[in-house]
Amino acid sequence: MDSKNIIEKTVNIVSLGCPKNLVDTENMINDLESRGYKIIPDAEKAEIILVNTCSFVTDARKESIDTLLDLSRYKEEGNAKLLVGTGCLISRYKDTLPNLLPEVDVMLSTFEESRLGELLDGLSQPNVKKNNTTELIIPQSIPFREKRLTPRHRAYVKISEGCDHTCTFCSIPLSRGPQISRKPEDILSEITRLGNEGVEEITLIAQDLTRYGSDLGLKDGLADLLLMIDRLNKVSWVRLLYAYPTLVTDRLLDVIRDSPSIVKYLDIPLQHVNGEVLRRMERPGNIDSSRRLISRIREKVPGISLRTTFIVGFPGETDEEFQELMSFVKWANFDHLGVFSFSREEGTPSYNMDGQIPARIKNQRRNQVMALQKKISFEKNKSYVGKVVPVLIEGPSEQSPLVLSGRIATMAPDLIDGEVLVLSGSASVGEIVECCITKAHPYDLEAWEISVPPIV
Repeated sequence: MDSKNIIEKTVNIVSLGCPKNLVDTENMINDLESRGYKIIPDAEKAEIILVNTCSFVTDARKESIDTLLDLSRYKEEGNAKLLVGTGCLISRYKDTLPNLLPEVDVMLSTFEESRLGELLDGLSQPNVKKNNTTELIIPQSIPFREKRLTPRHRAYVKISEGCDHTCTFCSIPLSRGPQISRKPEDILSEITRLGNEGVEEITLIAQDLTRYGSDLGLKDGLADLLLMIDRLNKVSWVRLLYAYPTLVTDRLLDVIRDSPSIVKYLDIPLQHVNGEVLRRMERPGNIDSSRRLISRIREKVPGISLRTTFIVGFPGETDEEFQELMSFVKWANFDHLGVFSFSREEGTPSYNMDGQIPARIKNQRRNQVMALQKKISFEKNKSYVGKVVPVLIEGPSEQSPLVLSGRIATMAPDLIDGEVLVLSGSASVGEIVECCITKAHPYDLEAWEISVPPIV
């Protein structure tokens, strides 16, 4: 197939995985549209189908492969002339995927996605062929995008790419490479434009926000960046995802506390608290340092909402080490918490570690942590009942189209931390309105907009 056969230049895009992948997809959409390609929602009618894949854990890889195979049928049943795979799965398995997935015509790593439009335009060139995988060339900058896939009132802003940590369980450096920070002026320019377009909430994302700017020679880059963003006065809420535990500085906490637009919310993936488990993970700390961290954050930023994630069933995790984690969860009283059962990832040091835990035990441990956290979250949510709080309206709830869904500032987007069900109100999507919390559930809240009487 050559480029002359692409007449309408229509593209259907599926984006899988995390918000960082979503931003990459937005970048590709902007590049393609600038070249005259039209993005359409119907895969059956598209001449080009693109899947931006994820490879974070086994289930994510399976979803990516299944999606590629499922959509490949439109080359026979539909209008598709080209199936393109991009993203983390391609980066991680660039040497083996062409033989395993011959249905995919072009494969581009995360490092080469900026070449997508150029490659599609040049398909008639003799040196570009089907099932093409490109060399991993680390970009020197992260592109700026014009259009987004998120609702108009909120946006993800990626401030750096890649990761320099060497956690033994994590495959992300295999897919994303080392850290590359965007220049502060580029980030500020993007947020200024987004604010001028009516965006109310910005979520800053990176594999490790707290290392932002270290590769640019900045000493306390994230704190400085947040100060500059707050001074722009362009958006109402600025949220942080994710912070590495040992890099949460007092100055960063001071900025979060004192800056009106910086949401008092911090996601710190601790992964575990037992010192021996953390050592095997090649992460610093132990239960005592973790307690000091949580205490320091709450002392410096009163009322802050804390979220974390843990991995259970890491190779060699004993019952005693797991119970230490359980005791910490009970003590820490996190607002939000997620738990992963350890997933063996090829290419990572933990893949061949001794002491692999059976799936049954891993799942039991995960269920125990989540059952404990469910009780904690319910008690936390009960404390909101009777309070009047700002709620960002997202639109009709998936639970019922007759009810509005919203979020308080201590809830991250995309139902990560639950939602506020606004049972009585007239606010528009994207508005931040005052609501009275009337009822608590383990993960969600019910409320009514104070400008509209509740329905009795």
